[in-house]
Amino acid sequence: MKAINIPAKELMRVLVGQEVNVDQHIQGTFLLVAEENSEKGLPSGMAAAIADIAIGQVQLQKLVHPLRVAVDQPAWVPYQFDESFLSVEPHNWFGPEAIVLEKRFADFVKNYKGPRDEKGSIPRSKMPKELAEPLLIEDAYWADYLKYANDPDGELKRQLKPIFSAK
Repeated sequence: MKAINIPAKELMRVLVGQEVNVDQHIQGTFLLVAEENSEKGLPSGMAAAIADIAIGQVQLQKLVHPLRVAVDQPAWVPYQFDESFLSVEPHNWFGPEAIVLEKRFADFVKNYKGPRDEKGSIPRSKMPKELAEPLLIEDAYWADYLKYANDPDGELKRQLKPIFSAK
């Protein structure tokens, strides 16, 4: 698979569904990698997504589980990457799918009348599998994402609280 390093701000725009314009000569399917950077709150040297690039536009196809990719290449210059290291996420945790899942979970919690543990939490065994499983995957994504994000003061970590507490 071809990979391409892009500025972290541009990568974030792709992940949240905003328009990103590029050189019209770049075409194909690429692994998007955040360039090495030290900007607060942005990922650095992290593979993040598979996208199609055509007609000067970048279109997100799949979010991938965070993976360190430290390749000394200039931005927007394709290079080869072994895709066997990639793990595709079932949802775009930056997009509306995640908001819908989290809203379903909040509604479930609000309407739940069953037993709770000593901390007041709903036991996972009492949650519908189709609700709990995606949220556990989302928690794992954000935990790994934080390893690659520039978070010198811990602000991002405080904002990205797991839905389920680690046991």
